[in-house]
Amino acid sequence: MNRQGKYIYGIIATEDAPNFGPMGIGGGNDEVTTIGTEGLAAVVSNASMDHYVLSKANLTTHTKVVEKVMESRTILPMRFCTVAETADEIIAFLENKSRELKNKLKDMDGKIEVDIKIIWTDMKKLYDEIVKENKKLRELKVIGTTGNRQSLINAGVLVATALEDKKAVEGGRYLRPFKKAAADCKEEKPNAEDMVAHAAFLIEKGWMKEFDNAVEEVGEEFKERIQIHYVGPLPPFSFVNLQLHWDE
Repeated sequence: MNRQGKYIYGIIATEDAPNFGPMGIGGGNDEVTTIGTEGLAAVVSNASMDHYVLSKANLTTHTKVVEKVMESRTILPMRFCTVAETADEIIAFLENKSRELKNKLKDMDGKIEVDIKIIWTDMKKLYDEIVKENKKLRELKVIGTTGNRQSLINAGVLVATALEDKKAVEGGRYLRPFKKAAADCKEEKPNAEDMVAHAAFLIEKGWMKEFDNAVEEVGEEFKERIQIHYVGPLPPFSFVNLQLHWDE
């Protein structure tokens, strides 16, 4: 028989005991409720103590619960698959970390996250630029046409290095206006060949118009070269890293 515990989605500030409806993780649509003390509460649902698979369905449910709570209050999102065995463990954690959690809630109050990915639209043009700008690469490319395997390998290394350098320079230029309209920024390493930059921005809700304008202006100025993929508003997943260690 599976042991039952409490799956934790995040931490909120409240003196109430709100109920967010039947939308809990695990496919059972358990009620999402709260367990709290002294102005803090964990948003939870009943759940098996078994490890949760990092599946699209589970991640989607976790995110939807956090987004539902975010509609009405500030939430510190919890790391995926955080499960406590008892309500007493949750209460103890909230009491032990009370000051830290309240300060973090204050920091995140009135803020949302947006995710920006910037994509090159013409990779052939980019590679032509790289060859044109790099004398060693031009020389190796000529040698490589004779079938020299090592020359081809060297050329591949030079191209990869030049592409990363180009991403660093161009990515910084594109992201600079967004940073001016954001409270914080977390840059991620681009994980695709055509991705110039990837970053999460923490935005004051009152600054959303300025941020949107910056995105539109950059997109329009460089429309022949890039596309901007913009997702938000989101809970501040990139700016909150809560890990609960029950043995504390």
